[in-house]
Amino acid sequence: MNFVLTDLQLYWWPVPVRIPDPDNAGKILEQTFKVQFEAQSQDDAVAHTDGYQALSSAKERADHERAWLCRVVRNWDDVVGPDKSPIPFNDQTFTAALQQAWFRTGIYTAYQESINGQEARLGN
Repeated sequence: MNFVLTDLQLYWWPVPVRIPDPDNAGKILEQTFKVQFEAQSQDDAVAHTDGYQALSSAKERADHERAWLCRVVRNWDDVVGPDKSPIPFNDQTFTAALQQAWFRTGIYTAYQESINGQEARLGN
């Protein structure tokens, strides 16, 4: 198969998210949804890392990380509310979801695996 070089690289990737089980103390539930990532250039990734390292407060670093995730995540699928109705992807819903530590961790891990050429880890 030939390598296809494009200016904009968008791709879907599964995101496992491990959350505390509300019904079983000390247990974890794993839920999965999909996100559409936009691969960033090396220059953008270096600028992101340099920018992060130049920040001194935890708030500045958290804001910087959220802004980065808003750049690399373009869409989602299989995200539903408590009533099982789909939650649309937009800046407001994505920013709200980023407030949950397990959601952020899942996104970070999935993006790192995808850009490093690792297969998606599902089911542990």
